[in-house]
Order: sequence, then C-alpha cells, then structure tokens
Amino acid sequence: MWKPALIGLMFSIIGIQDIISQSFIMPKLLQKLRDTDIATIGMISEIAGYIFIAASALFVFYPLLIIGMFIFAFGDSIFGPSFNGMVSKAVSASEQGRIQGGSQSIQALARIIGPVIGGQIYTSIGHAAPAIMGIILITLAIPVLYKATHD
Repeated sequence: MWKPALIGLMFSIIGIQDIISQSFIMPKLLQKLRDTDIATIGMISEIAGYIFIAASALFVFYPLLIIGMFIFAFGDSIFGPSFNGMVSKAVSASEQGRIQGGSQSIQALARIIGPVIGGQIYTSIGHAAPAIMGIILITLAIPVLYKATHD
C-alpha cells in the first residue's frame, strides 16, 4: 500500500513531466507535425499508459503502474494543447471565445463524471477495469478525431 507522501511525490513528478513536455517537447512537435497528428500521438500514448496501468493491476506489479502513469501523463500533456489548437482553428476569430469556453465546460464535466463512473467500475469489476475502459474509449475516439479532421 502506498503512503500519501509517495502518492504526492508521484503526482508531483508527473506535474514536472507535464511542464517539461509542454515547454520543450510540444514546440518541437508543432514545428514538424499538425495538431491532429500530435493529438493522435497523445491518444496512442494514453492508451499505452493505460495498458501498463491495467497490467500492473492484473499482475500486481507496481513498477508497471509507475511506467504507465508516466506514459499516460506524456500523452495527456501533448494531447491537451493540440486538441485546444484544433478547436480554436475550427472557427473564426470572433467565435473562438465561445468555442473554447464550451470545450472547457465539456472537459470539466468529463472530469466530474469520469471519476464517479470510474470509481464505480473500479469497485464493481476490479482494479484494471477503469484503465481498460480508458483504452476502449480512447481507441473509439481516434477514428472520430480522424473523421472530424479529414472531412
């Protein structure tokens, strides 16, 4: 069982990773790739992270959890800015405030509903279930993102 200090340390390290990813890696990616490509890489990284997290629960091997958290956090740190870039480029300058506000509202709602549903899945099915659900949902979202940006 992890103590609160260790959990806090892990989330602090992930926060630092997020800062580094967005400060140093994201600008380099933006020079070479489109927002859609970066978002897809982010989603694939999130799926890979979830696979490690689920495996850590199935095999009861905590190093897989740590690896999974770092991979997921990297994917999440590059997905967010690229997604927001796509959203803002999808409308005119006069509509950007409205579209960004709506997008942030939907994301906030998901941050409320997701943990509630994930917690229920966790207690009902088991430790790996929320990660497996994440794998399924993000896998389904990739073709939707691709279709929406290539029409």
